[in-house]
Amino acid sequence: MPRKISPGGAKDSFKKMNQQIQQYATKILAGQLLERPDIGQLSGLSKDNLDDLLYWANEIRKANFGNTIKMCSIVGGRLGGCSQDCAFCAQSLHYDTAIDKTPQVLDDEQIMAAAKEAKQKGVPNFGIVYSGKKVDGGELDRLIALTKRIKAELSMGVCMSLGVVSEENMQRLSRAGVVRFNHNLETSERHFPEVVTTHKYADRIKTIEAGLKAGMGVCAGGIFGIGETEADRIDMALELRRLGVDMVPMNFLHPIAGTPLGKAEKLPPREILRIVALYRFILPKTHLKVAGGRVLNLRDLQSWIFHAGCTAILTGNYLTTAGRAVEDDLQMLKDLGLKTI
Repeated sequence: MPRKISPGGAKDSFKKMNQQIQQYATKILAGQLLERPDIGQLSGLSKDNLDDLLYWANEIRKANFGNTIKMCSIVGGRLGGCSQDCAFCAQSLHYDTAIDKTPQVLDDEQIMAAAKEAKQKGVPNFGIVYSGKKVDGGELDRLIALTKRIKAELSMGVCMSLGVVSEENMQRLSRAGVVRFNHNLETSERHFPEVVTTHKYADRIKTIEAGLKAGMGVCAGGIFGIGETEADRIDMALELRRLGVDMVPMNFLHPIAGTPLGKAEKLPPREILRIVALYRFILPKTHLKVAGGRVLNLRDLQSWIFHAGCTAILTGNYLTTAGRAVEDDLQMLKDLGLKTI
């Protein structure tokens, strides 16, 4: 398949598309999955053939999802005061950051106001996120009642991110109408102890499995640019595929002063696009949600994430960093001919 390349430097006006990447894409479009050896080879090819990777990632996206994009916004139901030591997080009690370490818990009306604002701006899905390892019984009861109220008054999809949750409580959340639970792996099992030491990788796996068993959609992914290798990225993708989650949030490090990763170098925009596209090849039928770090790291290339295979975005502000105005994201999607669901 001939493809015109950018002018300047090349004597030929056309360059053939990389045949190996095309073969992998054809295999995926025929309903097959890539295994580790092929993924490793694709990873190597992707670094010198990014345009080809993006082209086929976009084709895979369109084949499985059409031109629909999921859109959600979140509110920090509880911010700060986290006992865990995730090396990238401003809310941890272990690090001296600008975030107040006294837990700040929003009341029902504050959360309802945030949900109403999201609804008015055209966002169909609303997530409530709590800092900390887990939520106790009394607070969980309140959130269950609040879920029922949001669904009754606003008819919005309600999502939760509450840390470690037991199978019993996950069932309660599901019965109350929570449609999706978020619990990230963050990185590979190998790299995890270098990022978090206050709980185990197995704890996260157990919570994800509880959400799946409860019949909820499960949003589980990780964060990139935290010192992981390419092999770590592939390992996490394959573990998420094994678990069978239906949405993978892809966060890109926003270095926070005072955290161990506060001086880490940010990922270049084209590298971020390459990572998204590689995940689209590995997880062809799983929603990929570009979330934290999108504005800071991608800058003018934000709209390229869909060409790289992204099918969902987190819009509005994040938990401790500024995001992007809902209106701007809706306009971007409209300009690209994409529909929000």
